[in-house]
Amino acid sequence: MQQVVVVYAVLAVLGCRAVEVKRPRGVSLSNRSFYDEAKPFTCLDGSRTIPFDRVNDDYCDCADGTDEPGTAACANGRFHCTNAGYKPQYIPSSRVNDGICDCCDTTDEYNSGAHCQNTCREMGRKEREDLEKKAEMAREGMLLKQKFIEEARKGREEKELKLQELAEKKLSIQTQVETLRAEKEAAEQPEKEAKDAHKQEWEARREAEKAAQDRRHSLEVFSELDQDADGMLSVPELLAHSELDSDGDGSLSDKEAQDLLGGSHSVDVASFQESVWPQIKEKFKSESDAPPLPSVEEGIESHPEIPPEEEEEDDVEEGDEEEDDDDSDEYHRAPPSKTNVEDQEMPPYDEATQALIDTAEAARSQYEEAEKSLREIEDTIRSLEKEISLDFGSHGEFSYLYGQCYELSTSEYIYRLCPFNRVTQKPKVGGSETNLGTWGFWAGPENDKFSAMKYEQGTACWQGPNRSTQVKLYCGKETVVTSTSEPSRCEYLMEFFTPAACQQPAEIPPDEHDEL
Repeated sequence: MQQVVVVYAVLAVLGCRAVEVKRPRGVSLSNRSFYDEAKPFTCLDGSRTIPFDRVNDDYCDCADGTDEPGTAACANGRFHCTNAGYKPQYIPSSRVNDGICDCCDTTDEYNSGAHCQNTCREMGRKEREDLEKKAEMAREGMLLKQKFIEEARKGREEKELKLQELAEKKLSIQTQVETLRAEKEAAEQPEKEAKDAHKQEWEARREAEKAAQDRRHSLEVFSELDQDADGMLSVPELLAHSELDSDGDGSLSDKEAQDLLGGSHSVDVASFQESVWPQIKEKFKSESDAPPLPSVEEGIESHPEIPPEEEEEDDVEEGDEEEDDDDSDEYHRAPPSKTNVEDQEMPPYDEATQALIDTAEAARSQYEEAEKSLREIEDTIRSLEKEISLDFGSHGEFSYLYGQCYELSTSEYIYRLCPFNRVTQKPKVGGSETNLGTWGFWAGPENDKFSAMKYEQGTACWQGPNRSTQVKLYCGKETVVTSTSEPSRCEYLMEFFTPAACQQPAEIPPDEHDEL
């Protein structure tokens, strides 16, 4: 970005027609005063003074090599190429008369016999053409840059005005949110009380139903255990149920059975429900839960003495008896499934409770909508404050890059630069995106701070540092990423052209010069 200006400045100094100034070979015009033939020569490092006729005598007398500017005698000497028509330069003295033309004016090969052509005019012409192209690009870029600066100024004013409006709107919505919160809480209190009352009533009813179901189940079990149907449950009648064993030996002893009956030999229904049933209801297994009886065919084989027809007849008669006794004998009534009560859903709310719920729901909806609006305003304020706080250049010229992204596609990856945000890399074939760094700071030199950007704290490399990227900015008519490289492990370098990096070009100097 600054190279063009520097070159212009250098050539501007050189913008005079070449003149011949007498001085020793290899000495620049700026050092001519140190080489006075009428005086002894003092080495430029001040280490020694020698007769002037020993300057350029092909023997190195000075430690700094300044007594042999036009020969190759000193290893650390420098030869000055005037290069009239192009730009002057220094070359190591070791290249003097080595048969290779290093100076475009051929002055370094004055005694080697090398056949060199003076190419300074042609090189100067090409240099001027390049400078003119760059100057034209800089002029066009500057026009765009001025446009960006004006847009940035207007944009900043608009954002600051919008921030003020949002701040006022935020205060208004905060007040509204507080009012709606109070209304919501006021509506939720009777709603909660009504819902709690409804739930408690339902749970009480369900518990009563569970208790009734448990009672019916206990009567059914008593009926099943009371084999002689005398209305008393005795120790012998319990012994068939080994699952009620208490000592873990797999069988129920007389003593264990008697202990279950509270030390009595037998108990009636009331005592059974009160003291025995709570002990056995989790262990008891009804005979009706046993595996099904064999099929008719199996029954014929295993019990040939019982004709199938008789067995079926008996079942029908027995069933008929149970059906006849169902209304009169409480013991034989089948209880409802134990899971029925547990699986019941809470009944719908009554109209009064539902009205309270609807009122509370409306209050919640209004509150949540207002709270959502407040969050959105706060997010917008934070976003605007962040954007306004960013350094977009001396005059805001880089602000147009904010919120934009620019891509560069290579043979393997797609690189994406989002200025003031982050840099990423994504493989073209499969694989996830890798963060090459998030916006850090302007990283240009002190006198050209906005010539480079630094993005840091990207995805960590395997057994290495976090990835980072330096973006060098150059003047260009278009905004584009032109190259990406990885000079060192996990440290990337991008070249980014933008009109915002352009500077006003200097005047192009005449095509001739003497020297620096």
